[in-house]
Amino acid sequence: MTRSRNQLPAPRTGPSAPMIVVGLGVLVIAAAAVAAVALAPAPAAPSPTGTAPPSALTPASPSNAAANPDLPAFASTTNDAAVGLPIPEVDGRSFDGTPVRITADGRPKLIVFLAHWCPHCQREVPVVQAWLDAKGMPAAVDLVSVATAIDPNRPNYPPDAWLAREHWGAPVIVDADNQIAARYGLTAFPYWVAVAADGTVAQRLTGELTPDQLDALVASVSSP
Repeated sequence: MTRSRNQLPAPRTGPSAPMIVVGLGVLVIAAAAVAAVALAPAPAAPSPTGTAPPSALTPASPSNAAANPDLPAFASTTNDAAVGLPIPEVDGRSFDGTPVRITADGRPKLIVFLAHWCPHCQREVPVVQAWLDAKGMPAAVDLVSVATAIDPNRPNYPPDAWLAREHWGAPVIVDADNQIAARYGLTAFPYWVAVAADGTVAQRLTGELTPDQLDALVASVSSP
């Protein structure tokens, strides 16, 4: 079975079947029903529309463009040109101003990009949080989330209140100007980037992941 994608700015649907390559072998993870909200590829993500969000949601620009070049726009898990490339490093802040960084620090990590108005993100967050509550992240692997595409004129705003309601425990970077999303080649939500210990992209994929898929994604970056 496949999951639908909704194209922005005009919604559209189409089949999608994410695959994950694990370790030295190939592990294909086909979701029974993966869903993602897709964005048309662009050189840079659009700025949020409407009135400016509260100051708590608009920290200084979190991107550090000098650290590494941008990743190509994500198109497919098959032959993804970003795999093996160094991740763009980011110095950002959470909703309360706490510094949060994404760096090539020798630790494998999962990065998930979330939009407060995305219905698939709204379904994914409690699934991931329940998975974290049941198992926790392995000690050697980090999970970082990025709140992006923030728009006060769209549903479920503000994102900090949404994530608080879901008891979201992962660190959050506020991507107030959408620069991080653009640098990572985001084209759909939810958007996952798995990072190997050497700071290179191991996998990128979109859609709602099941607990089993989350286990496999962690394994893809934590295997020796």
